[in-house]
Amino acid sequence: MRFAPALALIAVIAAVPPAARAADVRAAFPISRDRPAVTPRPANHDDRRHPERTIVIVPQVVFVSPGRCWQSGYWSYQWVPQSYSYSTWVPGIWSPDGYWIAAHYEPGWYDGGYYQPLWMEGYWTSC
Repeated sequence: MRFAPALALIAVIAAVPPAARAADVRAAFPISRDRPAVTPRPANHDDRRHPERTIVIVPQVVFVSPGRCWQSGYWSYQWVPQSYSYSTWVPGIWSPDGYWIAAHYEPGWYDGGYYQPLWMEGYWTSC
């Protein structure tokens, strides 16, 4: 499928006579008066050994798509950890070794937190 435009271009170029192609090239590239229009050939050039060749250059078809697209921002949630200490009452008990442990206050930790809404900025991503 990619070769169809290239083949059509080759067919159009081949259908145009060589004289018309040369006239189009001369019209597209005006000759400067500062320098000669034709580059002189080297003195040892022999036309019998080097026949003139027509070179056809076919441009390649290039499909261009954007490499990067903008992804819009969105709302998300972020965990906010929260910890605090507190004192708790521990009643007196007998230890496994047979000793009495008197009642006392003992520090404890509460680990928790909450989710807060957070706006995530947009970003560039590949398409």
